[in-house]
Amino acid sequence: MNRKMGTLLALLVVVVLVLSACGSKATAETTPTAEPTEVVTQEPTSIPEPPQEEPTGTLVIMTPEAPGICEAQSVPELPVRPVDETDWIKGASEEDADITLLEYAEFQCPGCAGVVPVLDQFLEDHPHVRLVYRHFPLSFHDKSLLTAQASEAAGAQGKFWEMYNLLFGRVSEWNSLSPEEARVKMSEFAADLGLDVERFDRELDDETYLPKINAQLEESQSLQLPGTPTFIFNGFMFPIQQLGLSYQGLEAFLSIMEMTENQYTEAPATTLDTEKSYQATLNTSKGDIVVNLLPESAPTNVNSFLFLAQEGWYAGTEIFFVQDSFVALTGDPSNTGLGYPGYYCTGETQGIFDRAGLIGMLPNGQIFITLGTEASELSGSFALIGQVAEGEDVLDALTRRSPADPAAPDPDLLESVTVVEK
Repeated sequence: MNRKMGTLLALLVVVVLVLSACGSKATAETTPTAEPTEVVTQEPTSIPEPPQEEPTGTLVIMTPEAPGICEAQSVPELPVRPVDETDWIKGASEEDADITLLEYAEFQCPGCAGVVPVLDQFLEDHPHVRLVYRHFPLSFHDKSLLTAQASEAAGAQGKFWEMYNLLFGRVSEWNSLSPEEARVKMSEFAADLGLDVERFDRELDDETYLPKINAQLEESQSLQLPGTPTFIFNGFMFPIQQLGLSYQGLEAFLSIMEMTENQYTEAPATTLDTEKSYQATLNTSKGDIVVNLLPESAPTNVNSFLFLAQEGWYAGTEIFFVQDSFVALTGDPSNTGLGYPGYYCTGETQGIFDRAGLIGMLPNGQIFITLGTEASELSGSFALIGQVAEGEDVLDALTRRSPADPAAPDPDLLESVTVVEK
């Protein structure tokens, strides 16, 4: 897989989901397509290589061998144990918390230490979030159990979070020590926190809190958590590999969680009339783009697009990825690249994207507009649902950006989508 294809697909990864195999109406004249259209019924024997020059002839529309399938798919929730009196909690109270953020971690994990200031800032900025810490000691860390027990012994004296901050903040003082030397260091930390050191030492030596820690370890393993740290928002696992251990990643996932309330619980009914033609106007912050839809190319995906447009799903979404000669990508209300409407549409991926001005649709409801011949890399992978009839100048004016670039300029907006049929 080449770089651009990998870049786009990376933007389209959906949280812990595996794809299954599976408008306001008005009367108006439909503007002809910018280029002539020919419909053929046979599949091409192979996907053409990206041309050196953009073709100017007839747009070839390949009809699908079978219609696509749309199926509802909710984000799977993990069967996490409810928060109880054995948990260590900070942030919002139970009454005020809209989001419960479970952190399964251990004190010898470098990533866990690095994310502490990120979590602190996140809690400060989001007073409706509460953080719950649970132990997930890894067997290959020789002091993970010791430090977990030290935090519990401190917690028994009302200073769990103080020991939490101390263990992570001063990890360089104990991480390279032998377990015996680290045990002495734990007593020093207890003294630094003003704890009853005699009680602290006794409980560590008696392994008073080891059963609780082992129970949480078994809990982590039964959930098949991938490692430390693992974060779970209201039962949904945070995708560290896609979003990273960053404040921006937590913000993005929070947006996704908030979007789930507006997702659909079933795929849309078929309302597409094959005897009619449809035209969509993409109202962007840079101007309007008029698109002739191509139901003969991808009837199921065009039907989904019509449904989402009528529902206002696309209103106010960012055009978050724009690259010369490749594509402009938009249509995610969470503005993360990971949002979806609660269902996926698969199939009808025989479309050929060999020129600028073609509209493709992703299984997650997002859409892209081709900006040149490099989009040919996407041929055979996504549904072709339309072609730009007016607004090529708007495409040229779109702000070029990648969400992976921290210095990227602010994106343009897809403010609304309106559809007329004839």
